[in-house]
Amino acid sequence: MEGNPLVTIILTAFNQKQFVKFALESVRTQDYSNIELIIVDNGSSDTSPVVIQDWIAKHNLDFPLKVIFREGSLPYCKSFNEAFSRANGKYLVDLSGDDMLTKDHIRLAVIKLQDFLGSACCFSDVLLIDEKGHENTFYKRNFRGKLKQKIRVGDIYRDLVRKYVVPSVSLVFDADLFRREGGYDEDLSYEDFDIMVRLARKYPFVFSNHIGVKKRIHSKSFAATQYSSRNSIMLPSTLKVCQKIKTMNRSPKENKALLQRVMFETKHALWSANFDVAEGFLALAGELNASGKTFEWYKKWCQKRWDFSTIYAVLKKISPQ
Repeated sequence: MEGNPLVTIILTAFNQKQFVKFALESVRTQDYSNIELIIVDNGSSDTSPVVIQDWIAKHNLDFPLKVIFREGSLPYCKSFNEAFSRANGKYLVDLSGDDMLTKDHIRLAVIKLQDFLGSACCFSDVLLIDEKGHENTFYKRNFRGKLKQKIRVGDIYRDLVRKYVVPSVSLVFDADLFRREGGYDEDLSYEDFDIMVRLARKYPFVFSNHIGVKKRIHSKSFAATQYSSRNSIMLPSTLKVCQKIKTMNRSPKENKALLQRVMFETKHALWSANFDVAEGFLALAGELNASGKTFEWYKKWCQKRWDFSTIYAVLKKISPQ
């Protein structure tokens, strides 16, 4: 076991001029010394490349640095995999240009991964910061900061299939296992749901009880487009992942977990008037032996193509959950 293994951080920026300097600073100020940083500007049309260049020029960095400035944007998964091909670390962090690592995140995650060799990744809590500056942790904590819920670790495949229980921005991957699984699926528009279930199918996950990342929740993020009215880019990829999960499942309980996820995604696809992908979710639900009034109602809604997306957009602003 290495005492101080190299950690590769791949920081991807895209039109994040107001945020990227803070992301870069969060890497520079880590209290873990053995890191390498790969910066990718994925074809920004704003001044993000200038901010990055100015930051590099200002600091005499004491860790290896590689920089990729793309003239045009690549799909995220393809861009990340290309950058990852240049990585040398034993562990891997995927950092967005609008998020920030806490100072001790890498050190604490590495300790946990070194204690539980063979784990696919370590996850932690995340501080969510909205556009008004309001802050909440991903996991419930009391006023003293103590966790109020039990965090499942080890084999969490079924939990991940059922719903979003791990804040993916906090993940520190075992780079060899990430590489063995082929990295991100380049046929998808986003990465985290798929890579988590693929890794969890084969390997355990570990948790470190600290806040590892400060994540900005804002309207210009790609995640905010997940349920865009009528033309979601992300929902077709979610359907592909759910179809993939069906082939990976090994038990009725896992199929039940998948059905819960599929019905949830169907609901949001219908509310957002993404009817073509809703049809795909309903077909998958049928393969999973869905039944009952809700399923029948969803089928009728999809058939009639009743468009409530304007109301849905208002409701999402009032209550994002």
